Amino acid sequence: MIKLENITHKFREKTVLKEINGSIDDGEVVAVIGENGSGKSTLLNILATFIKPTSGKVFYNSTDVFEKQENTKRFRELVSYISEKSTFIPELDLSENLLYFKTVFKSSKDILEIAKRVSIDDLLGKKPDKLSKGQRQRLALAVSMLKDAKIILLDEPAEGLDVETKQVVKDLVKEFKEKGCTVFYVTHDEDEVEEVCDKIIALKDGKVKFFGSVDELWRTYEKFYSVTFEIPESPGKKVTRIMNIDELKTAQESFRILHIRNLGLREIINISEGLNGRIG
Repeated sequence: MIKLENITHKFREKTVLKEINGSIDDGEVVAVIGENGSGKSTLLNILATFIKPTSGKVFYNSTDVFEKQENTKRFRELVSYISEKSTFIPELDLSENLLYFKTVFKSSKDILEIAKRVSIDDLLGKKPDKLSKGQRQRLALAVSMLKDAKIILLDEPAEGLDVETKQVVKDLVKEFKEKGCTVFYVTHDEDEVEEVCDKIIALKDGKVKFFGSVDELWRTYEKFYSVTFEIPESPGKKVTRIMNIDELKTAQESFRILHIRNLGLREIINISEGLNGRIG
């Protein structure tokens, strides 16, 4: 289990995370969502032990991760961090890169088998700079699989990528979960959240707006829709409003609806404070 206790972090005078609390069980996949600058990457960097929180504690199975250097080192050995900005050794081809990381991790895993798993087995002779963005991300996933990690940190691993790579990422997340790994998954794809995640941490301006299961989220927040319709007394005039399901039903009886869009999780959480107390 990972427990976050009053995690706060400042860069100079700016507070980028404020009093983050919560616990995550082994085998849970946690979506970390929020706008740019909300503190998502900072939280992952703390969990990766790249930075130490300004205050607060991270516990792993009751051990304070940052209390002693040896605690930090042991915890770091359990963590695999994957971001869209992963770096590789440019002079080495993919096979050599994987062999290098296999040696670093003291891994006994089969490089070819892992390469096949992420569909880069036909690219092993290429240099990293010859790869597309999606291929580079699959290489990063292959590197992560060489390590016997218990905690997987995915910082927007499928952002802006092709459908094939996105599916590889989702399938791997499910595999990590089946193996009992804890996964933190920063994503903008809200379909992925409901498909593969157990919990959601929603951040805004460094503060937790929601921390709980997907089911708890929908028990807390209504589903809302962006509805564009035509006003009867002003033909041709379009109006767009945010509506809940009851308001949408009423609007469909009174107006000519031109377009309906489900609001995403982040949008719903972000607007919750401005909807006259109806949600949140």
